Amino acid sequence: MLTLYQFPFSHFCEKACWALDLKQQPYRAVNLLPALHLAWSRRMSSASSLPILRDGPYIVQDSSAIIDYLDQRWPQHGLTPTDGNLARQARQWEQWLGDEIGVPLRLWFYSHVLRQRQYAMAFLLRGASRGQGLVFQALFGLIRHAMFYKMRINPQSAAAALPQLERALDTLEAALQGRDYLVGDAFCRADLTAASLLWPMLPWSGDETAMQACLPEVIRQWRQGFTQRPLYGWLQRTYRLHRPVSCIQP
Repeated sequence: MLTLYQFPFSHFCEKACWALDLKQQPYRAVNLLPALHLAWSRRMSSASSLPILRDGPYIVQDSSAIIDYLDQRWPQHGLTPTDGNLARQARQWEQWLGDEIGVPLRLWFYSHVLRQRQYAMAFLLRGASRGQGLVFQALFGLIRHAMFYKMRINPQSAAAALPQLERALDTLEAALQGRDYLVGDAFCRADLTAASLLWPMLPWSGDETAMQACLPEVIRQWRQGFTQRPLYGWLQRTYRLHRPVSCIQP
């Protein structure tokens, strides 16, 4: 069976989960936690990042590479357009979305969440086992320092991340004006990437009230403005129409 090693709270891992679910391939999810994941990831790859997909002897790391592998292995429900020009556009969007939305959103979000222990625990321990939670809480000071270092979070980078993110959201919103999809007239990897990278802004487990209680005030206020954007309506609609039920196996 396929195995996905992931952070259950990561928007890049949500991208890989979504692709697997669209392919309707049963898989096992191994939920890991930052820093503690190194014991697993370094057994399989020289790089430490997640998600990682294991398919028998094959190891695929990075959400974009996982989509490539899935499209090659199971061409049905293809996420890459068959037209060469459209495929090129989809990949360009995918790269741009990761760089201009995925990374700055992560940096800005964590710059606030990690500074306040109660919010960090509420977000990072989603999907964690009791044992993982106990270890993570005991080592949280060291793990937080490592996360700041790994993601290059500092006052300057955090201050620059939000304007970069908002410019990218303006660009994405303009591209979608009057359109349902970013490339051509069908859902593809570009749309999946855009939606999954904005997934942290949707109510967690569908519970708006519980989510609000788990976010620092500065993020709550920014998210309130984001929900007024037409882009948020597109995000909700895309999840409703194209996000299938999870194929994760117990």
